[in-house]
Amino acid sequence: MTQHNAVRAKTERGDVVFGASANTFSPMLIEVYGEMGLDFVWLDFEHGGPSPYDSILFEELTRAADVAGIELFVRLPSGDPSLIRKALDAGVRNLLVPRIDSVEDVERAVEATRFVYDGGPGQRGVSAGRATAWGTAENYADVEDESVFLGVMIEKPAAVDALDDILAVPELGFVFVGPGDLSVQLGHPYQTDHPSVVETVEEIERRSTDADVVLGGVAHSTDGARDAVDRGYQIIRIGNEVEAAREVLGGRLDRVRTQRK
Repeated sequence: MTQHNAVRAKTERGDVVFGASANTFSPMLIEVYGEMGLDFVWLDFEHGGPSPYDSILFEELTRAADVAGIELFVRLPSGDPSLIRKALDAGVRNLLVPRIDSVEDVERAVEATRFVYDGGPGQRGVSAGRATAWGTAENYADVEDESVFLGVMIEKPAAVDALDDILAVPELGFVFVGPGDLSVQLGHPYQTDHPSVVETVEEIERRSTDADVVLGGVAHSTDGARDAVDRGYQIIRIGNEVEAAREVLGGRLDRVRTQRK
């Protein structure tokens, strides 16, 4: 297994990375996404999928990603340090922690990803699993600390209130904006165009950009992706296989049926 993280490297250069969700958690789909040229495949263990504690599963998924030259981007169900360490040891390097309430939540999660943290010992443990190339990787701890990329979802008012402190946490890789959950927490479920939701999202964007922290989000169209880039987003999820099937196969079916009439 190559010790490298193209997503982190590209965003640190100021580039934009694009990815798509794989709701089926299929290694085959991961390979397809890689062959298409996407930068990452989003795996959402918060809202679905198999157990994130299954190391064998993660090894299969990271192996498929290595074959296809694409990075896994894993949203965990929580910032539990033991879960973070489990995913990292299986070879995942891009992690997203949801439901953040405080700077302490962020510090605890980030520290779990590091062997050395803010000048002292981190809370990542030594293993001999896939991330170490089964114990053969050179300079393993140093390279891992330079490769792991952990971010947090900003989707709750408490996180917005603590945003400046969160953005200042050492080794925080990025923040990801969650307008859907923000709309719920702000009392306007699914109304992502509500003025208070729009204003909050714009505040997150501005403060993150000012702090020079990488910003991530979702775009549901080509124009949406272009707009996100213009607003400073560097990590952009542009769809999923279910959405693509509805659009492509659903549209094709409609046209076939229309032609038969």
